[in-house]
Amino acid sequence: MPEFAALIAAASLGGMLFFSAVVTPSLFGALDEKAAGRVLRTVFPRYFLVHAALAGVAAIIAVAAGQTSAGALMAAGAAILFASRQIAVPIINDARDAMDAGDAAAKKTFGRWHGGSVIANVIEMVILVASIRLLLG
Repeated sequence: MPEFAALIAAASLGGMLFFSAVVTPSLFGALDEKAAGRVLRTVFPRYFLVHAALAGVAAIIAVAAGQTSAGALMAAGAAILFASRQIAVPIINDARDAMDAGDAAAKKTFGRWHGGSVIANVIEMVILVASIRLLLG
């Protein structure tokens, strides 16, 4: 059963890496900045929700298998991702709208919250790697 939790965590990690390394840069390479931003605005709430759900399911399976440390790590990761979806994404979107409307101060808000969401994403990837190592011993 820990192997199944590790498989879910690895799938989530792979999806996160692919999205970060391939999808996002490809969108900005193929589309103008506003069009790429519109696509990402649609994708990111789902991205955070899917990866939070995967981490949550893997956490439940890990705990059921007696792997409480890995389960706790992944539960924390799920909470970080869900908070990113519910809190950071709306603030980032509002700041981007304000920037587009000419509000120069919104650039600082956008940069701070976007940077925080990137850091949260990296933290989740580290959590997944650590959890996989714990689960596979």
